[in-house]
Amino acid sequence: MFAFTETSPSGTGRPESVFISWLLWQPRGADLAVEALKEVQKLARCRNADPDIARLKALFASLAGADGPAH
Repeated sequence: MFAFTETSPSGTGRPESVFISWLLWQPRGADLAVEALKEVQKLARCRNADPDIARLKALFASLAGADGPAH
């Protein structure tokens, strides 16, 4: 049996860390663009103007292809 002794979050909480963690937890074969769009929609409901939330939303939007053409 495993016991978890670490009580603090393992990530830094930075948008990039959250995004990478989310990517790593996606199941094999998942449509990442579709799943990222779901996250954009969830974050769009957040009324907080926190810059970290805005950055995280932008990362998901980029993956979803919702931020326009790539250059």
